Amino acid sequence: MRSWGRQLKQVWRTGIFAPGLTLGWCLAILFFAGLRLLGQRPGWHVDLVVLIGGLMILSAWQLTHLALTLIGRRPAGWQSWQLLWRHKGTWILVELGLTILALPLGLGGLSSRLLVRVPLPAGFINYVGLHRRPVGIVVAIIYLLVASGCLLRGPWVFRRLAPQIQHPGTWRQMATALLVSAGLLAVWWGLAEGLVALNWWGDAHLSPGPAKLLAAGSLLLIFLGFVVAVILAAITLVWSWCGQPTVSRPVPRHQGWWLMGVLVVAGACVSGQALLSPPQFAPMVAISHRGVDHGVGVQNTLGALRHVSRQHPAYVEMDLHETRDHQWVVLHDENLAVLARRNVTPHQLTLAQLEQLTVHENGYHDRLVGWATYLKVAERLRQPLLVEIKTTPQDSPNAIHQFARQYGTRLRRDGSAVHSLDYRVVTQLKQVVPQLRVGYITPFNWVSPAAVPADFYSFQRISLSQQFILAAHQAGAPAWVWTPDSRAAMSRMWALGADGEITNELSRLQSVMRQSPSENWWAVVQNFIHSYLSITAE
Repeated sequence: MRSWGRQLKQVWRTGIFAPGLTLGWCLAILFFAGLRLLGQRPGWHVDLVVLIGGLMILSAWQLTHLALTLIGRRPAGWQSWQLLWRHKGTWILVELGLTILALPLGLGGLSSRLLVRVPLPAGFINYVGLHRRPVGIVVAIIYLLVASGCLLRGPWVFRRLAPQIQHPGTWRQMATALLVSAGLLAVWWGLAEGLVALNWWGDAHLSPGPAKLLAAGSLLLIFLGFVVAVILAAITLVWSWCGQPTVSRPVPRHQGWWLMGVLVVAGACVSGQALLSPPQFAPMVAISHRGVDHGVGVQNTLGALRHVSRQHPAYVEMDLHETRDHQWVVLHDENLAVLARRNVTPHQLTLAQLEQLTVHENGYHDRLVGWATYLKVAERLRQPLLVEIKTTPQDSPNAIHQFARQYGTRLRRDGSAVHSLDYRVVTQLKQVVPQLRVGYITPFNWVSPAAVPADFYSFQRISLSQQFILAAHQAGAPAWVWTPDSRAAMSRMWALGADGEITNELSRLQSVMRQSPSENWWAVVQNFIHSYLSITAE
């Protein structure tokens, strides 16, 4: 095991410092940093496309050159270019597969910068959003098939790309390389989270200037650590695909200073953008989710509304379902089994029958209430509402048009707004009452917001990034986020620049909003880490 470890260190040294490879890593780092920097600008532009193409070509050349070097060929640069050109079609498929695999894992911090630029028809986006569970299962199956194909065929495909490889890697060698790569990223993640903890302490004990300087240094170290971990992981994987040949020749390391210099310059640019680019800690509106604060009362009931209105939220968010007699009941769930212990849906009962039901939650009980009654009480309390219209296949064909004609002008006068997961609701309401503020709720963030125009967006928190907020602002629309409930999640969304937060913990959110941004630089650092791990944050 010790000899294997020593050999791995020699492989790393060779993979970084062998002739031609150091320059390739330097260029790859610069291209990568350039994509993160240019990705902050909305839309597609020539320099962004050129950088993407350049990074793909450079990555293919670098991996080819690395493989030939590790098997002892020590090729000239033109030989790697010849192999690359000869197998360009295979390389396109390989890089497409690797991109698909890396996309949910952050793609090195580029996932949201790519997805936010994807234009798709609004009808298709709406279909995916309304059928997200079966679509999610299909996507997961496709992902597993691609992952299995890359794992099963990887060594043989790589041998095709570099025919000089005589003995492709075994399953054991590949599994070991994957464990080493995962270990490298785990070590980076652990150290990065340690820097978050250090910044949390610094925000509480240091003055604003030193606290911000600590955050800047932390971002730089996180970037440097991530790039080094990825380079070492890539070398380890290629070595396993080549059958782990013995590498014994010493290599000069005089180019290490160039590599370190490029790393520091690129890291300074990327971390500076993360620390300084707007929007960050923008003024926010506080919105009560389902009309509840800290579990007081039953969601979507008059008792909860009266209680939460004393906290003066910008909006009380609540939900509507159509009933059997084509009225509206204030209710979130499509089945009353949980709240009322009745296995029925709103479409199976009339409004009068629903108003007789008692709902239970958080140790409280209350009656279901019709929309007209709820609206009157909200107007009496002078409390603006954020109305979510739930749709089902059982809804009457003209339900939304009737709602718009009956309540659209009244809601606009009250300063209220409407949003929905169903984009058809957004378009129909705007057709009937153009002046009414209508927003679109994203179940997950995966395409350009411009593909589904709305007056505002209610972004799902888990997959939200600053890029989607910027895209919403580019369209002139506020970006609200649902539903951060912990102080950490609230602070992170504030650091991203969200214009509002829809939460079950309204008083907690109001407390967070009273803080100074200088107390939350740790959240910027945390978002930066998350951007490398998933489709979320920075």
